[in-house]
Amino acid sequence: MKISTPLSAIILFFSVFVGVIGSFGILLALPLIAEQLQLNAVEQGTIVSAYFLGNAIFTIPGGIIADKFGSKRIIAIGLVLWVILTALTGMVTGLAILLIIRCLLGVIEAPLTPATMKAVAERTSVDVRTTTNAFVSSAELFGAAIAPLIVGSMITRMGWNKATYLCAGFGLIMALVISYFLPRPLNADTSSQPKIKTAKEMGQLSSVDTEMRIVDVLRNTHIWKLTGIMFGLNIVNIGVFTWVPTFLSTEKGLDFTEVGIATSLPLLIGAIGSLVGGWLFDRYYRKKFRSIVIPSLLVSTIFLLLMVTASNVSEFVLFESIALFFLSLTTQPVIGLTMQVIPSNVLGIGSGVLLFGGKLANMVTPIAMGWIINRFSFQFGFGFLVLGAMLAVIISLWVREKPNEMNAEYLLSIENSPYGQR
Repeated sequence: MKISTPLSAIILFFSVFVGVIGSFGILLALPLIAEQLQLNAVEQGTIVSAYFLGNAIFTIPGGIIADKFGSKRIIAIGLVLWVILTALTGMVTGLAILLIIRCLLGVIEAPLTPATMKAVAERTSVDVRTTTNAFVSSAELFGAAIAPLIVGSMITRMGWNKATYLCAGFGLIMALVISYFLPRPLNADTSSQPKIKTAKEMGQLSSVDTEMRIVDVLRNTHIWKLTGIMFGLNIVNIGVFTWVPTFLSTEKGLDFTEVGIATSLPLLIGAIGSLVGGWLFDRYYRKKFRSIVIPSLLVSTIFLLLMVTASNVSEFVLFESIALFFLSLTTQPVIGLTMQVIPSNVLGIGSGVLLFGGKLANMVTPIAMGWIINRFSFQFGFGFLVLGAMLAVIISLWVREKPNEMNAEYLLSIENSPYGQR
């Protein structure tokens, strides 16, 4: 393995990590913001959903931008704009302005995740790509796990407004690191994926030109199935991120330090699950997608049900931790299968389509759970997470396990369409 691969992974890890610290800070500060601006649960949910509204709308266009202008440039510019808007977040005095800034933050961050996945693909060989991506993307869960401790301490010492300024400073540092120290992509022969075989080469009836265009990605039903799975997974993830801190603070009476510890442990275990899932997929399950995803999701669903009915904080945190571990085992196989199916030249748009499912869930879930909690209770609100996990299980049943089978079926479908003539 060339030194550029681990160095790239470390730099990209911390760029994601800093973004999560800043994003999670607003979730941890929701009770204080609600008190300052006199907001109810639904209005608190809109603060989170406003970010994901902009993010969801621009995730697919963001992938196209990453393919067109290059991953490194997009990440660096995006971080600078993120710094500006994060700093402005700490200056708001009303809900309307806060919602506008949060929506713009979502728009700015939309190209960053597809660009990061593309940067990983450009700087890794095929045999370690999913594992490397698992390491980089685990920064989301590690960041979410550590954020309550870091941001919670910052909020306690200086208030939530000033804490956002400090988070913005971290982002500016990472923008400079990306600009000057992120290694160049590997040579095409080592970094690009193996060429997709034609339908004829796969034993089908005829051959087609297999160079994939944007329209081909958008018409690929297999990618949309994986997108549906991401939608279900992120219902659980964003539901936990958004409402567990508020639940522990308002319903269980924990202070910020206790909330930080109780929130961090499940997310840290989830981050470990993501790393394990990426390694297992690369090592054993590259052609056995359902064999790892479906059992893991079923176990996760069981422990989500136990979490909903937990009688005390200790049980709640224990069941949440186990549920997130098994749920996180499935994230990297979904991303890894996408990376196998989509050629690197359009991986930005391909990952944008995949991530759109997650972003859509991120937009809908905070408001939906906020309404349920406001109307009924936190217990019913957390029950919504079970529906997300079960949705992911159902869609997984219809996903083909082997990339060559997915490609062959897709290539046959475009041979008989107007798009098949190139």
